Amino acid sequence: MYCESCGSFINDGEAFCSNCGSPAPKNSVPAAPAPAPAPAPQATVQPIMQPAPQPMAQPGYQQPYQQPQYQAPQYQAPTYQQPVQTVQPIYQPVYQQPVIITPIDNRTRINGAATAGLIFGIINLCTSWIPLLNTLPAILGLIFSIVGVSKKDAGGKGRAIAGLIMSSVGLLIVILIVIELIVGGELEY
Repeated sequence: MYCESCGSFINDGEAFCSNCGSPAPKNSVPAAPAPAPAPAPQATVQPIMQPAPQPMAQPGYQQPYQQPQYQAPQYQAPTYQQPVQTVQPIYQPVYQQPVIITPIDNRTRINGAATAGLIFGIINLCTSWIPLLNTLPAILGLIFSIVGVSKKDAGGKGRAIAGLIMSSVGLLIVILIVIELIVGGELEY
């Protein structure tokens, strides 16, 4: 049989619905099956008047035993956050570049003659197309470069050699231009 309130199935012999707790309908208790009546002799049947059914007052709601109360588990959403950690500030040591003071070595002095020879060699190459004007820087470049190379215990030998090469090439160009002008007859001495 089924509950009139919620419609769930009620087992035989139960007085209340296990789902909603309402009382089971009256016809829920089945009567023991009656044996089949034996055939009775035919007699006159007189109608028996039955009194009209009177509504019965339903007793108040009472549970025959204490049912355990179901409590739905309460789930709490997890809170996601960064873990809080106390971090000690990290101080890195300050490293400074060590200062190295080197004494000036008297043996590695600046070679001024080598520098002057290099400068005159550069001027000589730049003005080598002017024949008579270029002769003076070429001769001065050769002199200073030779002095710079010949100095002992002096730095700047590379500058002196470069000045010597440039002055020599410039002087060679001047000599070739002068020879061309003399042979060509354009320059008379």
